Amino acid sequence: MKKSRAFSQLAEALPEATSIRYNTLVYELQRRHKDVTVLSLGESFFKIPLFPFKTLNYEKGYHYSHSRGVLELREKLSQYYKKHYGVASDPESEVLISAGSKVILYMVLRTIICPGDEVIVFEPAWVSYTEQVRLSYGIPMMVPHYEGIADIDKYLTERTKAVIINNPNNPSGKVYSKKELQELYRFAQKHNLYIIADEAYSDFVDEETFYSMGRFDPAKKRVIVVNSLSKNMGMSGLRIGYAIANEKTINMLLKINQHLITCPATLIELYVIKYLDNILRITFPQIRRVLRERKEISRYMDSIGLSRLPGTGTFYFMVSIAPSKLSSEAFASRLLKKHYVAVVPGIGYGKSLDAYVRVGVGTESVARIKKGLDCMQALIKETMS
Repeated sequence: MKKSRAFSQLAEALPEATSIRYNTLVYELQRRHKDVTVLSLGESFFKIPLFPFKTLNYEKGYHYSHSRGVLELREKLSQYYKKHYGVASDPESEVLISAGSKVILYMVLRTIICPGDEVIVFEPAWVSYTEQVRLSYGIPMMVPHYEGIADIDKYLTERTKAVIINNPNNPSGKVYSKKELQELYRFAQKHNLYIIADEAYSDFVDEETFYSMGRFDPAKKRVIVVNSLSKNMGMSGLRIGYAIANEKTINMLLKINQHLITCPATLIELYVIKYLDNILRITFPQIRRVLRERKEISRYMDSIGLSRLPGTGTFYFMVSIAPSKLSSEAFASRLLKKHYVAVVPGIGYGKSLDAYVRVGVGTESVARIKKGLDCMQALIKETMS
């Protein structure tokens, strides 16, 4: 009998990441010299100088480094979380660095999820949470956007293993309150659940206070914090992410990291160790600028009648396309083809979000963003019936 050459069912069922798919379309249009207003990218473009590599130990940078990450960088990140968010950690045993937070989130799920376990995920949910849960042979239990932490009990079953919380939220910009996070921790404590706290946008707040989930679990019994340099520091291309958790959890992550990644790029780690403080001095004022522009864009949306989900953090909005009769996928596709304005369909962030699109305000000028929003409003009116 001839052996089957079929792909795995997991890979066959896996959709493309919605935001990346639309950004790929943008890149293709730009290669054809089309002027696209890019409101779809999941990053903020900071002006960061290239610091000299020639001062680094490039011979060391050519080779593997510690699979937990270079200790000096773990120390810097541990100090950063303690200073800014009040979360203490031992850089020797409670911090792991890898090639971006995306792969770390996947490794966390592979560490704690057994086949058939359920993971509660709040919508709007970053596009990769659900698929990473499925790739870990788990089952995502989605909480629709109109419900929240106060409603979480109805999604609990005997198979629930963990809760994922993204604070501040991509794509709505919601910043969870101290009261909400305390309630979530009590819920997890009562039912013996893990909390995976994705805090990639932790510095993109000003109107509300950011509370790290790690503050509510100083012993790290159940909270696993994940963050990166991609969003807060505008360096997504460097692919540096990190996890803070108890020693046993980090040791489990370490084994998976060794088999998937080995270690982060050593030369990049050395670069960040040497220049992190300089980079932070440059990026923090630019975060404040982006948040000021976010407020201006929010006021402009009000002035032209565009509504959105509540949120004051990050550089995103989840904008309603109602009363358009189009699905979010059809709306985003038509907006790109007709107006050369790129947004991300809301359906990628959960089934309850098909009447929304994600608008990112980190990569274009305020004037171009406003023009893109005008095009959105025009398309909504064109497709009301």
